[in-house]
Amino acid sequence: MSDETFHYLAYGSNLHPLRLCDRVGPVECLGSVCLPGWRLCFDKRGSDGSAKANLRAAPDSNHQAWAAVFRLERRQYARLDRYEGCGRGYETFWLDLTLDGRETPVLTYLTPSHWQSAQAKPYRWYRDLVLAGARFHQFPSAVIEALNRIDTMADPDPERADRQRLLLERITAHS
Repeated sequence: MSDETFHYLAYGSNLHPLRLCDRVGPVECLGSVCLPGWRLCFDKRGSDGSAKANLRAAPDSNHQAWAAVFRLERRQYARLDRYEGCGRGYETFWLDLTLDGRETPVLTYLTPSHWQSAQAKPYRWYRDLVLAGARFHQFPSAVIEALNRIDTMADPDPERADRQRLLLERITAHS
């Protein structure tokens, strides 16, 4: 990794490279990783009233979360921050992961507790984007089955739902 690139850990709607590329431009996918002691939740309160994905630390447990690592250029960082609402529900965090036998810092976005909500549900299209990314990276079948069981709600904004449906169709066509 040079000073012009960094590693980004995606676990939510940015899991699928096509979605991430639509947001920040071309990226290099470095593969998937299992995160022991972490769990994937849909408890980040979105500005649109829905729930978004969030990683929560679950030390001393048998929980594990799956994610993907991408190499991004520094210039893409500001764009990613805008999409992720950095400072408005997600905060940037650096984690150290073992990649290719070496400890490597990766950037990810986590939700502070005051932005978490147990009542909100993700929109169906949002959950389906996460599911498409999990399938793309060939996460274990138990992970895919658990994602498929996430309770969702319909998006009240038909234009946004249509845009996301078109993206999901493009993703499906490339899979």
